[in-house]
Amino acid sequence: MKTFTHTWEGEIFLLHLELNRSDAVSYQADLVRAFRDGKTSSEVIRVKEQETSYRFLVTRTHPRETSFTFQYPDDVNLKAFKLDDRAYYPTESFFEG
Repeated sequence: MKTFTHTWEGEIFLLHLELNRSDAVSYQADLVRAFRDGKTSSEVIRVKEQETSYRFLVTRTHPRETSFTFQYPDDVNLKAFKLDDRAYYPTESFFEG
């Protein structure tokens, strides 16, 4: 599994994540949010069969949320885009791997 960690900083509290895989096999990824008090919350992202590209938004859920960690299969390529909260349009890719 690959791991991507993002720390919420500044005024960007919305990301556009894009998962790409060469074959259309179903898989899942895990998103774990971290909070200032040390607590965490988990979400499962399920990608259906016949999807080679899957996109979704991740937003900061609470002012006490500090970061999140995203774990995804080794054969998946992740692109992360910071979004201008006012525009909801990908501005620049800042991670690919």
